[in-house]
Amino acid sequence: MYRLLRWLVLFVLVGAALSLGGMVWSGWDEVTRALARLSGLLLAGAAIVASMAYLVRFVRWHIALRCLGHRVPYGANLAIYFSGLALTTSPGKLGETIRSLFLLPMGVPLSKSLGAFLADRLSDVLGVSLLGAAAGLLVRGSLNVVGVVMGVVLVGSFAFCHLVRRPPMFARAMAFASRWGFAPGRVAVEALGQWAQIWTLRHVALFTLLAALAYGVQAAVFTVLCKASGLALQSAMALEIFVNATLLGAASMVPGGLGTMEASLVFQLMGHGAEKADAVAIAIATRCVTLWCGVLIGLISFAGVRLHLKPGKLSST
Repeated sequence: MYRLLRWLVLFVLVGAALSLGGMVWSGWDEVTRALARLSGLLLAGAAIVASMAYLVRFVRWHIALRCLGHRVPYGANLAIYFSGLALTTSPGKLGETIRSLFLLPMGVPLSKSLGAFLADRLSDVLGVSLLGAAAGLLVRGSLNVVGVVMGVVLVGSFAFCHLVRRPPMFARAMAFASRWGFAPGRVAVEALGQWAQIWTLRHVALFTLLAALAYGVQAAVFTVLCKASGLALQSAMALEIFVNATLLGAASMVPGGLGTMEASLVFQLMGHGAEKADAVAIAIATRCVTLWCGVLIGLISFAGVRLHLKPGKLSST
């Protein structure tokens, strides 16, 4: 636990250094003045509202585990899910799989928690893409590239799911992993099987809508920050900017999209008439109330996980 906390602190410090570097590069005085125009009360409210997105995503996670046959107590599962947010700045958010280790003492195999994680991440992509497609229709009245990406991911996921569900292919993959004594490979194959079990049309629709709701809340916060900074920007356009930056940050595989998402927000905002200092201030404020607030919640949740994983707690569950 303490080794993990040291890594978490390192991730936070690196991310903070990148954010501060962006402020220095953009002009410290100008950016701080732009941030000062956003009141502390507004930022606190934005952080609270943006954090509601994590509750929505937790509901999806809890449903996924129940679909796989595991009824983890709400309090313990909430603490475990939130603890994964502390490692959300890892590449592809893979650090969030730390939840799998915390779920092991509660009887949830690695394959099932990792299968739920795959469904979680893939539905995130679909949910964000759904928001982007809707924004494109509102702004230009036509389907944009994000909408095409959503269609490709959706069709591709079901096609791959069909292959995974085919017994001969699954058996060959398991035999290959076992023959070479590759335990991680065997767990990965089993995780794909668990993912395929819950990747049904009904669950995909539910998970995608929940993801769209979660990221829609954060996009709304971004829109409010833009308007509070005096930037005349249509809500649909702000939504599209947020979606583009989110997808670019995820595609870059940079830990947490650090630097990539901020740069995307800044350049898009400047393209719509924002001054550089204002654009940087909006980007930093947005990431503080979405990403860094989530990391803080994750760090605090580690204490809750330790309480729920005490022997007495485990025997009662």
